[in-house]
Amino acid sequence: MSTRSLVQGQRIIVIGGGSGIGLAAARRAAELGAEVTIAGRSAERLEQAAESLKGIVRKAVLDLRSEDDVRTFFAEAGEFDHLVITAGEMKHGLGKVAEIETSNAREQFESRFWGPYLAVRYGAALIREGGSITLTTGFFGDKAVPGAAVPSAVHGALENLGRVLAVELAPVRVNVVSPGYTDTPMHDWMSKEQKQAWFEQTAPTLPVRSIASADDIAGAVLFLMENANTTGITLTVDGGARLV
Repeated sequence: MSTRSLVQGQRIIVIGGGSGIGLAAARRAAELGAEVTIAGRSAERLEQAAESLKGIVRKAVLDLRSEDDVRTFFAEAGEFDHLVITAGEMKHGLGKVAEIETSNAREQFESRFWGPYLAVRYGAALIREGGSITLTTGFFGDKAVPGAAVPSAVHGALENLGRVLAVELAPVRVNVVSPGYTDTPMHDWMSKEQKQAWFEQTAPTLPVRSIASADDIAGAVLFLMENANTTGITLTVDGGARLV
């Protein structure tokens, strides 16, 4: 006997849905019968992503760093049920505080904190009863890693924002997913060989002895969308990286 998914027939917006965790979450939702809109900066990447998805899929070019873009996007979006935000880059945000360019540090906040902040500001009022917002951070927000001060600060700020929003926007549910090392295009600034070597070196240091796939994290995103009694949490899916 099959069980009907709670997202079947619902409208879901995934900002960052052109690749990685966002695309994996969009794919899972679409396969469960949801109507999915994927948004991101690259029209080419969105086109390729949309072609790989089944079901009702829409796409929208959106620069999350632009308040005008975000305002316009949601003004045209109409009502929907769930908002997932996975967009953001990290490659220029790593480095010791005394060494990293201040402009790169600021860009991390523009992309990974202020972007989601703007999406919530303009999108929250359009979410239907029973709906949710899912933000994404990373285990740097829970572990002191030299050279990761900026992403740690960004992740911590976003997780605290999520907790406050869970109360402020209630009954809309707001949660955060915190992945660990995950094989996504976020690491494509490295060569294929460099990335593979880094994953092979890192995996044995984790309690689970493996690097997560985007689909591993997407499962957590879908759980938070479907579980009507979960709000204000950070769901850590890091393979135990914060523990070692």
